[in-house]
Amino acid sequence: MLKQLAIKELRESLGLLALATLCAIGIIGPLMGKAVLPWGGSSKAWYPFVNDMHLSSQAMAFGAFALVLGLKQTAYESHQGTFRFLLHRPLARNKFFVVKMLVGTTAVLAVNAFMIGIYGWWSASAGNHASPYFWSMTIPSWKLSGNLVLVYLGGFLSGVRPAKWIGTRLVPAVFSIVCAILVYACPWWWASLTVWLVTATALLTAIFYYVQTSDQ
Repeated sequence: MLKQLAIKELRESLGLLALATLCAIGIIGPLMGKAVLPWGGSSKAWYPFVNDMHLSSQAMAFGAFALVLGLKQTAYESHQGTFRFLLHRPLARNKFFVVKMLVGTTAVLAVNAFMIGIYGWWSASAGNHASPYFWSMTIPSWKLSGNLVLVYLGGFLSGVRPAKWIGTRLVPAVFSIVCAILVYACPWWWASLTVWLVTATALLTAIFYYVQTSDQ
């Protein structure tokens, strides 16, 4: 049952995953000197992962992907009436939503890892740019990837939270985005980790609270 549910979630997320993958290619292509899009140019990065548009593009494109994915897995399925069918299957509610979140979190991390891995491989290959490169230069990108998990959880919580769309429904999403920015901007790793853990715990606690009390 769990395997079938995971396959269902993955299958229904393939469209968004494909779009996110295309965004990743569109972001790193110009940085590698490749004009991927017909209306876009190329501007090879001489210092990969440093002082280029990679991080801002990663934050905007994959932040939107994480938020939309979280909402699609919850609010969209609730609107379609899918929850009423699935929640009456012989499976505990918590397990049902844990599987959904595991698939969603894996998808968010996978598209980020794809972009960082391809760009990092190109940066580490000889003859591509005239500047030193170390894999440690990818740390900010990995840190951002972890923060986007918070954005995903914020979108997920907004979808399961029983509130009106205008005004209060998207408060968890806004909260998660603000916390993700704070985590990334914090210069001390221990403080960043603490804020991340507290935020993730608060979001997950709220999600499971609404999961147990919701009548959908």
